[in-house]
Amino acid sequence: MSLWSKGRLCPLLATFVFYGALSAGAQAPVAAPQASADRIEALLAEAQNAMAAVYDYRGVIVKRELFGDELVEHRLAFKFARPFRVYVKYLGAHEGREGIYVRGANRNRLRAHRGSAPDLMVSLHPRGRIAMIENHHPITDFGLQNMLEIAALNIRKAIARGDATVELSDGGMVNGEPTWRIDMKSHSGGRTVQARRGESLWDIAERTGQDMYVILHHNDGIDSPGDVLAGQRVFVPYYYAGRGRYFIGKRSLMMLKVLSWDHEGTLYEAYEYPELELNAGFEDRDFDYRNRDYDFVIANQR
Repeated sequence: MSLWSKGRLCPLLATFVFYGALSAGAQAPVAAPQASADRIEALLAEAQNAMAAVYDYRGVIVKRELFGDELVEHRLAFKFARPFRVYVKYLGAHEGREGIYVRGANRNRLRAHRGSAPDLMVSLHPRGRIAMIENHHPITDFGLQNMLEIAALNIRKAIARGDATVELSDGGMVNGEPTWRIDMKSHSGGRTVQARRGESLWDIAERTGQDMYVILHHNDGIDSPGDVLAGQRVFVPYYYAGRGRYFIGKRSLMMLKVLSWDHEGTLYEAYEYPELELNAGFEDRDFDYRNRDYDFVIANQR
């Protein structure tokens, strides 16, 4: 769920038929012509329509996120349902750690336990220091839809601004499903804003429309979201990623894999869903910490 510090935040359906043939060889990126931009927009729209028809899903997510010089990998089993309900369980590193977040319940706090001694169930602010251990994003941003929306915003902004290259090609197989691949590379930086009195990076992110961790990552003089003074100049990148690669399933139309590089060309995020079941049909108990299939109650009894 990151202690904030830059070095290592000490310790979340139809088939789309594409119009026209795609070029098969690898080529140097060129600015997307209008026809290509229209095709990319059509694909994004189809993906968003498909996402709207998914009311719940389960699977495994593999996430790799950069902290300092280390790309930290975590593998999590999860369940997600609308309205916003999430259950996650760590596999491998931090084995047994679990979290449940239900929007509007538990004072909008994340209910979690660490899965190792001393193991107590706690309620955490989703953006708090402990809940964000080894995470770029709070659990409130979890899920396929949020990942698709971030990618779509980045791609559409690149097309609209005309200062980036965007390409669509065949993405090959990703975890057993054929995919389309969208590549985006920007040529612009960002802007500088002044922090207002009492603002954190979360506040600056909200008023500038940029992701908090993206801002943190690109400001070497800021070590944590709260490490901002009134009047301080903060660099806000125009794009979520300086370069992005996005894979959309040809059958499911889900965004199955995303890679993001920062504005210096360093890979700082990668997300992939090696297992995914759509419209699994969850019940309330699937997001209840008292569910005996989970270990929240056992944690409090240890």
